[in-house]
Order: sequence, then structure tokens, then C-alpha cells
Amino acid sequence: MRVTIAVFVTAIVFFVALYYIQKRETNRNQMVKRMEFFSGNEDEEGKKIALAKNRDLKEKIMDQVRFLASHWRKVHQNDTMDLRMQQADWPLLGSEFQVLVLLIAVVSGIFVFLLTFKPVMGLAGAAGAALICMLYLKIHISRRQTAFLNQLGDTLIMVSNALRAGFSFMQAMELISKEMQPPIGVEFQKVINEMNLGATLETAMENMGRRMQSSDFDLVVTAVLIQRQVGGNLSQVLDSISNTINERIRMRREISALTAQGKLSGLIVGFIPIFIVGFVLSNNPDYFQPMLDSQLGKMLLAAAVVLELLAVVVIKKIIDIDV
Repeated sequence: MRVTIAVFVTAIVFFVALYYIQKRETNRNQMVKRMEFFSGNEDEEGKKIALAKNRDLKEKIMDQVRFLASHWRKVHQNDTMDLRMQQADWPLLGSEFQVLVLLIAVVSGIFVFLLTFKPVMGLAGAAGAALICMLYLKIHISRRQTAFLNQLGDTLIMVSNALRAGFSFMQAMELISKEMQPPIGVEFQKVINEMNLGATLETAMENMGRRMQSSDFDLVVTAVLIQRQVGGNLSQVLDSISNTINERIRMRREISALTAQGKLSGLIVGFIPIFIVGFVLSNNPDYFQPMLDSQLGKMLLAAAVVLELLAVVVIKKIIDIDV
């Protein structure tokens, strides 16, 4: 129960700090825009000084992070984490993110230890903070890839229309990078930047496919590469792929609506027992103590945890339909 409390407190601290930083930055940007609008001009020198002051602390922290990360890279090179940073579109190396996670875990562990004065709780808080950071990264990447997929159908239509209008494929990609919103505009700009640095179109498109990890986009890459080798009407092929992708997106949304009840059931099955145990321990610890003192009670608790996890896995398998 104490471990659960430590993880819960760590999560609250992390998300409150994140919300405060984002809120403060948003309010500052809105204030700057209002001042520029009403003044009608912009003091470039003053803006540079203000930005320098605001970024001074960030730069000092990031300098230390980069210094530690440079030494960490010599010990442990993780290409997978570098790829995940590219997927998240964060201006960090994999080693720098790992160092940041370690620092957050240490700070959170110290904070929980000061609250409880128990080393075990501090270790649990540090582990919980690291787990939350990794979970946040995973959710961010998943949302970005989903947004990319939702934009892909309209993007292919724009590329197809641009090709019919006489644009080359490179010019069509430049149009997408300027006209489309992130993340797809950013990803096409990365393809253009890689090609400007000497990479071939095949390599740049395959790198984009690795970042997005989308079977729908793999169809686009395959179609473009085949067309460059054997020729053909690329705009017609892209129209066909666009219709297929839009239809798959529609089916995914229908399946998501139909399986919403199953997802809710999985959440209830997974979290209700935890809340019940926490409520009983907080209100009447003696009532639950026989389960913790006897060997049979510990075996029953272990069996209950295993069955809960099994139920969650089974429900997830039932509602996870691949389209």
C-alpha cells in the first residue's frame, strides 16, 4: 500500500510540474503576442534579451545533461532510444533523455523519502517516476503516429492533385511540408532535409516509415519506389491508396466505438480491486491484517493478482482487432 501511495504521489508531482511549466509558457507566449499586436512593432533587441534571460537556466541545465549524456553514450549506446526521440520529434538524443529520466527519478525519490523517511519508499518513488516518464513518451509517440495516420489520406490527395497539375514529386513534398499541419508536415520536411544532405529518396522515405511505423504509409513508400523504378501513373495509384486508407480509418473508428464497453470493463476489472484494497487499508487496517499475516492469505492475494492480470490480458485480446 505504501508503494502505491509513493507512486501516486510521484505521479501527481510530475504532472503538476508539467502542467505548471506548460501553463506558464502558454501564458507568456500569449502576453508577448498581445503586446506585439497592440504595439504594432517588435523590439528585436529587447526580445532577444528577454529570451536569453528565460533560456539561461534551461541552457545551463541542458548543458549539464549533454555533458552527462556524452559520458553515458560511451558506456551504453542505445539506437532504439534515439529512434524513439525521432518518433516523438523531441530535440534530444536517446542518451540525453535517459539522463533526464534518471535526474527526475532521483529528485522524485528524494522527495518521497523526505515525505516518508523510508529508503524503500524513496526507491519506489524513483522507480515510479522513471516508469511515468517512459509511459509519457510512449503515449506521446502513439498520439503523434495516430495524428499522422489521420492526415495521411488528405495528404495523398494533395500530392495526387499536385502531380496532375504538373508538379514533380519533390515539389509536391515541399508543398505538403509547407501547407500541412504537424506532424505530417514536419515529417515531409525531414525527408526533404535528408535529401538535401545527400540521402536518396528511397532512404529518406524508408527512414520516415521507420519513424511512423504505419502499415498504411508503407503502402505509399512501396508505391513511390516501384513507380520510380518501372514508371506508371503515380497520381492514380495514390488516389487508390488514399481511398483504402480513409476506409481503414473509418473502420478503426467504428471498431473503437463498438469495443468501448470492453475497454471500460477492462479498466474496471483492473482498477476497482486496487481501490477497494486501498480503501479498506486506509479505513480499517485490522480488517485486512489476517490476509497479510497468514500463509493462506498471502497465497490467496497472489492468486487474486494473477487472475486480475489474466482477466485484463484476455479482455485486451478480445477488443484488440487489427484492421
